[in-house]
Amino acid sequence: MNKEVIKIANCSGYYGDKLSAAKDMVDGGPIDVLTGDYLAELTMAILFNQRMQRGEEIGYAGTFS
Repeated sequence: MNKEVIKIANCSGYYGDKLSAAKDMVDGGPIDVLTGDYLAELTMAILFNQRMQRGEEIGYAGTFS
């Protein structure tokens, strides 16, 4: 029986991580599918801290594009 293999990887990030990290994972290994997510709790804490200290009210991580 011949089964097709799909290699799946996952990455997690938070506010301030380098955006090229996902590309580095794909280029560095035999990956067919890459999923990802932001660590929302840490990102939200950082955004709240910025809002309290500097009055920033943009409501999203500026590094996300």
